[in-house]
Amino acid sequence: MKKPCKSLLFLLNIGFLSLVGCSNNQPSEPKEEGNNQGGNEEQTQIVLQEDKNENYVFDKVDNSTGSMSYEIFVRSFYDSDKDGIGDFNGITQNLDYLKDLGIKTIWLMPIMPSPSYHGYDVSDYFNVNPDYGTLSDFDNLVKSAEDQGIDIMIDMVLNHCSTENDYFKDSFIDFLDNNTSADSMKDWFNWSNKSQSGYQEYRSGKYYECRFDRSMPDFNLDSPAVRNEIDKMCKFWIKDHKVKGFRLDAVLYYYQNDVNKNVDFLNFLSETTKKYDKDFYMVGEAWTNDLILERYYNSKCDSFFAFDNATGGELNSSIIQAAKNFNSPKKFTKTIELREEGQKKLNPNGYSSYFLSNHDQDRCSSSFTKGEIYNKVAASIYGLLPGTPFMYYGEEISMVGDRSSSPDDFSDVKRRLPMIRSSKDKTGQCQFPEQNRKDLDTTVQVKSGVFDKLSENYSLLNHYKKVINVRNKYPFIKNANFKSIVSDIDYEENVLVAYKLYDDNNEIYVITNVGEENIEIKAVGSQIVDSINTAKLIPELKDGKLKIGAHSTVILK
Repeated sequence: MKKPCKSLLFLLNIGFLSLVGCSNNQPSEPKEEGNNQGGNEEQTQIVLQEDKNENYVFDKVDNSTGSMSYEIFVRSFYDSDKDGIGDFNGITQNLDYLKDLGIKTIWLMPIMPSPSYHGYDVSDYFNVNPDYGTLSDFDNLVKSAEDQGIDIMIDMVLNHCSTENDYFKDSFIDFLDNNTSADSMKDWFNWSNKSQSGYQEYRSGKYYECRFDRSMPDFNLDSPAVRNEIDKMCKFWIKDHKVKGFRLDAVLYYYQNDVNKNVDFLNFLSETTKKYDKDFYMVGEAWTNDLILERYYNSKCDSFFAFDNATGGELNSSIIQAAKNFNSPKKFTKTIELREEGQKKLNPNGYSSYFLSNHDQDRCSSSFTKGEIYNKVAASIYGLLPGTPFMYYGEEISMVGDRSSSPDDFSDVKRRLPMIRSSKDKTGQCQFPEQNRKDLDTTVQVKSGVFDKLSENYSLLNHYKKVINVRNKYPFIKNANFKSIVSDIDYEENVLVAYKLYDDNNEIYVITNVGEENIEIKAVGSQIVDSINTAKLIPELKDGKLKIGAHSTVILK
């Protein structure tokens, strides 16, 4: 769920987003002044040995100790019963693919009954959307995933529900009757006899608070009865149905940007969930900048999505701009260092959740040019940062989806289109998520699907698989400390995303050449332990010098 549409700040951010290049041609955006990205014409050409392998080489690792997450919109992922709608059984049938990819956690967008296609207006918190299957089907998915070493995380929407939820209907009756008995639901929502900001009229002269949409009334989270009901929800999904995590929707708006009250509520949620599973974890959607987000790490919530580093992030913090070398890699790594230091001081057990784009944003493919090269570099960068990186379904095959073709369309449906499995076999292919939207039929999607890309050497999908394979070899990365080492290398060209990851027992150096040329730099570490040879060239460490191919990554000890 994105911010309320009335948020001026959000609209300005989206406006900034639209200025980022979306062409499929060579990049035309201006380089940052002083980046010296043109290279030194007198520099000796760096020659590296060609990688003779036909594809990336994948080591055998235990993916169950990894930390890469995968976001799925169930309706659009895989249709197992040929009704055009993705379902739980469809995900179960694809667990082998996700395990092979190296995924540790699957985040399912809302799975509860709802009148909308997206599910962010819940009508029953103790059941599943019948379009997706039964509770038994869901339990089977959870158990099958567990057998593969994969956790299931679900979207938990607690800021608001649906006007079709019995909670809301019963609360309105108690409000009309001014029922103040012990079992009254009058205070479950915020009611008023007069119009005011943030309220909508429900019946003549009766108003309720709803900051997102008139179909989504806001809960009164100060109500003890509401909190008691949330406790029951947590028990139901965690203890009874074995869910391992919650993605928390719209945490900024539990108390409408009141940071202190929002933090208190997050602490209540943390304490409540851990009653039923001491290892339970939560990732909060706090769509804001790092200065505000840092204050939320005062809570006991495990993690928050790093929107500042995703699509539309500030120039020096954006992973996408770093991958395209449109910002200063030195400033980028320093920004990450300050972010990691700040949140660890406030919550030593907390960690970041980096991503490129999600269901509320234009797909990251619209931000990349020059084929899939920049997408590969971005995957190498965010896939090897601390915390729990999140991949949006279809990102690994460069699926498209944005609003640019329909500037007056403020829905997100084009960002949530059906997963493409194969260019030839349409088994499992879902229909468009909103059947009344005939304009979706003209949406041009990628031709090659998952199975096409798996068999294609050095494809984007196989690149993601390689990045995750490397990440899963070093489980300590999730909670590692981060230190920029760009200044230590002191290379004259501004093309290095370079940093150290370490804890009390482990230390590795990650160096990505985001430039267009092979380079030679002063070496850090004494041994190359892994490499992601995007340019199909083998890195070389000799006599204190390290040679790296263009767009490639080296991991050293």
